Amino acid sequence: MNISQNCLDLIKKWEGFSAKAYLDPVNIPTIGYGTIRYPNGQKVQMGDVISEPEAEDLMKLECDEFAEIVNRNVQVTLNQNQFDALVSFCYNVGAAGFKGSTLLKKLNAGNYSEAGEQFLVWNKATKDGVKKVIDGLTNRRKDEKALFEETVGNGTPLEKAEPSPQNEVTWLEGYRESISDDNTIIVARKGKDVVEILTLESPKKEDLITVLRQYPNAQNFLLATSKAVPSGERILIEKRQPASITKVENPPSLQNPLLIMGMGAEDGTLASVKEDIEKLQTRLRDLGYYQGEIDGNFGFNTDQAVKVFQARYFGQNEADGKVGSLTWEKLWGQDAPPIPTPPASPTNPGKNYLKLTKTRQKDEYGCLVLKMEYYKDGQLKDSLNVCSGTPGQQVFKTGPNSVPKSLQPLPEGKWRIEDIKWAKEKDKYFGEFSTPGVGPVSTPLTYVGPSSTRRSAIEIHIDSNRRAGFPGTAGCVGLYTIADYQRFVSWLRETDPRDFYVDWGLGTSPKP
Repeated sequence: MNISQNCLDLIKKWEGFSAKAYLDPVNIPTIGYGTIRYPNGQKVQMGDVISEPEAEDLMKLECDEFAEIVNRNVQVTLNQNQFDALVSFCYNVGAAGFKGSTLLKKLNAGNYSEAGEQFLVWNKATKDGVKKVIDGLTNRRKDEKALFEETVGNGTPLEKAEPSPQNEVTWLEGYRESISDDNTIIVARKGKDVVEILTLESPKKEDLITVLRQYPNAQNFLLATSKAVPSGERILIEKRQPASITKVENPPSLQNPLLIMGMGAEDGTLASVKEDIEKLQTRLRDLGYYQGEIDGNFGFNTDQAVKVFQARYFGQNEADGKVGSLTWEKLWGQDAPPIPTPPASPTNPGKNYLKLTKTRQKDEYGCLVLKMEYYKDGQLKDSLNVCSGTPGQQVFKTGPNSVPKSLQPLPEGKWRIEDIKWAKEKDKYFGEFSTPGVGPVSTPLTYVGPSSTRRSAIEIHIDSNRRAGFPGTAGCVGLYTIADYQRFVSWLRETDPRDFYVDWGLGTSPKP
C-alpha cells in the first residue's frame, strides 16, 4: 500500500513546519516537518535552513520508507485510513518502536479495537533520563487513533517515486589502478550489474565517506585488489577545491595596506578601515565564506572566514588571516582570465535564452553537477555550475513523468523565466527570506511544455545548505553562492531572456 494525502496532512499538523533547524523536546536537531536526517545520511545541524516544498518532499520520502516498514510487518488487511495512521505513528516513534510495539502484536492477532487503544500508550518521551508525558504526543496519538478507527473518507493513495539508481545499489567495490595513483575507483553494483563507476580524485577518508553516503542500501564495500576495473563511462568526483572566481570589473580598492583581526572594534577607528572591513565581509559572504554581520569589525568570525578562503586559494601555510593586496585581489578575481568574448553575432540576431544540461561529474557530496548556460544572440556567453534535486534522488524525467514530492530535479522541457522576487528590496542578496528556506531572492519558473507536468513551485535560488554538507533542492535550480546569483541576475538584466530549456538527453526538450 501507499500513503494518501491524509497521512501527510496529519504529520504536517503535528510536526509543524520550521524553515530553520531547532532542538526537539529531546534535544535532537530537527528541521522541516520533523526531519532529523537527510537522505544521504547527514544529520540535521543547527543553522540548517530548508524551503517548505523541500521539507514536504523530505517528509514524503521518509513516509514512503516507513510505509514499506508497515507493509512488511503488518500481516492483516488494512483500509487506507488504518494504513495512513500506522505510517504516521511509525514516522514519529521510529521503525524499532513500531516493530516492537504491543500495537503491532495486537493488530497482527486480528484485534483491531485493542490495537487502536494502543496508540494512546505512546505519549511519553525521555528527556534528561526521565520519561515524561508530552501533551503534544497525547493529542497526536488521539488523532492517529481517530484516523485508524475512521471507516469512511479513505484517501487516495499517492504515487511513489521510483527509486534512484543510487538507492538500488546493494554493494560497492573499490579499485586502485596503480600504486602511485591517488584516485579511487568506486564501482557501484546492483547484484552483478554495474550501476555506475566513479573516479574519486581525493585520497582523504572523509571525502570517500561522503561519497559512499549516496548509497544508503549498499551492504558491503569490498577492495578489489586483483581485478580489472569494469569497462564503462566514468563519473568524475573532483577533489574539494574552490571554484574559480569570475573577474570583477572595477572592484573596490583597498584603502589601507593591511587588515588584521582586532581592527575596527576600537572607538575612533578610521572610517576607511571600517569601510574596508565591511567590503571584505560583504565579499566573503557573497562567496559563501562568511555568515556574520556586516559591521566593520574584524572579529573572530571574519578572521576564520579569511583563513578558510586563504587556505583554499593559497594553501594552509599561507592562511594567516591577514588581508593585504594579494588576498584582496584574489577576492575579486583580479588574477582570473576574463570571460571569453563570444563570437560576433550573426547578421540575423539569434535568441537570448538559458539552457540546463547534465555533466559527467559529481560534486564532493555525490550530487550530479549541472551546467546552466547563458546564450546571447544565439551564442554561448557564460555558464555556471548549479544543482537540482538532492544526492541519491537525481532521477531525470520528462515533464509528464516527473513525480511531485520526489526530491528529483526539475523535469526536461521548456520553462518560462518569470520576474525576480526580492524578499525586501532590490539587489539585497542576504538577509530576510522571501520564502522560508529559499533565500532573499528567487526567480520562479513556469513549465511551458511539451505536454504538462505535475511539478510546481520550481524556482532558481541560492543553495543555502551547501555549506552545511547537504546540497541540493526539491527540484528547484540551486546556485552555489551569492556571487553566482549576482552573475545570473546580470544575465537577466542584460538581455531579459525568458526561455529556459532543460535538456536531460531524453529527447523531449524543444530546440531554442
